[in-house]
Amino acid sequence: MSTVSPPTPAFRLLIRPSRRNLIIALSLSLAFAIIYGILALQQAFGGEYVVQDDARQHIFWMQRYLDPGAFPNDLIADYFQSAAPLGYDLLYRTLARLGLEPHLVARVLPFFLGLIAAGYGFFLCFEIFPVPLAAFITSAILNQGLWGSDEISSGTPRAFLYPLFLAFSYYLIRRSYGACGLLLILQAVLYPPILLISVGLILLRLVRWEPGKLAWSPHRAEYLLGGLGIATILGLKWYTDGLSDFGPMVSVAQARSLPEFQAGGRNAFFVPGVLYWLHGYPWRSGFLHRAFAIPVTAVFGIFLPLFLAHTQSPLKRQIRPEIRVLWQMLLVSFGLFFLAHLLLFTLHLPSRYTSHTIRVVLAVAAGIFFTLLFDDVTLRCQTWRRSLPAPAASRPGFVRGGLNQLIRNGLRLVPIGLVTVFFGVTAFYYPLLLQNYPKAGYLNFDDAAPLYEFVADQPQDTLTASLSKQADSLPSFTGRSVLVSREHALAYHTGYYDQMRQRVEALIQAQYTLDPAQVSAFIDQYDIDLWLLDAAAFEANYLAKNRWLRQFQPMTAAAIATLSQSAVPVVQQSIEACTIFQTPQWTVLDATCVGAWAGQL
Repeated sequence: MSTVSPPTPAFRLLIRPSRRNLIIALSLSLAFAIIYGILALQQAFGGEYVVQDDARQHIFWMQRYLDPGAFPNDLIADYFQSAAPLGYDLLYRTLARLGLEPHLVARVLPFFLGLIAAGYGFFLCFEIFPVPLAAFITSAILNQGLWGSDEISSGTPRAFLYPLFLAFSYYLIRRSYGACGLLLILQAVLYPPILLISVGLILLRLVRWEPGKLAWSPHRAEYLLGGLGIATILGLKWYTDGLSDFGPMVSVAQARSLPEFQAGGRNAFFVPGVLYWLHGYPWRSGFLHRAFAIPVTAVFGIFLPLFLAHTQSPLKRQIRPEIRVLWQMLLVSFGLFFLAHLLLFTLHLPSRYTSHTIRVVLAVAAGIFFTLLFDDVTLRCQTWRRSLPAPAASRPGFVRGGLNQLIRNGLRLVPIGLVTVFFGVTAFYYPLLLQNYPKAGYLNFDDAAPLYEFVADQPQDTLTASLSKQADSLPSFTGRSVLVSREHALAYHTGYYDQMRQRVEALIQAQYTLDPAQVSAFIDQYDIDLWLLDAAAFEANYLAKNRWLRQFQPMTAAAIATLSQSAVPVVQQSIEACTIFQTPQWTVLDATCVGAWAGQL
């Protein structure tokens, strides 16, 4: 009976589960996280007016921590502050009291969250498959995915989801129930959606399959942990219900009738065809994540089950039964995904329950797959090498000592060469082949510095009305309120969005009306101080090409018709008399002056 030779010594050095190899692999994993984190920090501090995309929603209002008078009577700031999880609020509030500005914290915090996620991703894989090389590959692939999207870099509540979920999964399979309980509470107060997945994992593990029957878990602590998880969910629901000042949540019928939820809308969800179920971004109704957030190397994790049935690698015997946590993650995630669709929008967005766990499962599976593949190739090369005829003394010198030996040496080097090429691609694939990597979502507005400086110099209670995209970032850089903005126009809570929609419609009408009385009434109703205009604000294409403004009909259509007839709106007429700041890109009007001008017409 033939036996398979053990791996070559060179490859054995990579897979041996020694303490030395473990330290080396972990160090390399953290080095990847540090490199990507530093690249993200370079983007974050790449200019004076740099802000992360989602921070414009979830961080700007925290200026109230440093100055309680910031954003007085501001609907937008009040809404996003009310939506902040309790622990997230407490963390930033505490750091602000220590003198750390929230936007600074939001830029630096992701670096440390990335390290934590990389570390727990490493140990999660090692707990399932105790081979340092596999744990390193898993962590490296996970790092690429995490920094290929903007969850961690946002510094918002969802920045905590990967560290919390990876840590919980690691302690769960180690049966460290005390740590699991603590993490359940942290999930509830930092990023509640991930709590539902964690509790689902606990409950699913209470039932297991034994030969021929289902059996209940014999571990009493697992039942206690499940009870704690359910109690945490109920407590969280009670707490959030008490904060519902901007409810109720939009119903499915309402959402289907709103252009905001259709293809191209601000909160696009109901898109036609199979993409509704597949695409998790930008529509958030499907289970897949954005393409560049899942590294190409991670996709090979799909082939792990098939490869396990055919590989000759003896390493597969080291895979522990806890690998079942991977399919349990998928089962719970997809269960919640379909439940979220069934209860739309009670559990918020369905994609939240699958897009992140799929990335974790694929990274771990890919780490195991590539390790087994390298070992399998090593074994096959050894077998082929041993099958070559030994050099014979009677053969010509070149054949005897050259070609035959060259083939032998080549087969010996194939496994190490394969590993080297793989690590080269893994290490440099994203930074070199993708532009602007990491995909941290940082936006640089240094070109608008004069505008921000001007608005920031205005009184603290200044309110700016604008249809410009600059309204999205104005609160973050100036600490001054805006009446409306696309970035803050989320349509999930009707108590908030009904007011937001009324404001946008009123602003469109006032900016493009020929009726002076309507302009004066608008300024008086909302107590507008500044009116910010883009240079092209009174061109018909300005409105026709703006996908967000096209949601507000018939106001936008009426405005386009007015401009198409070469009529001059009242606000446009007031520019020469009421301009208090101007650049080639933007004009700021004194709203009081505009109102007075309209009153004279």
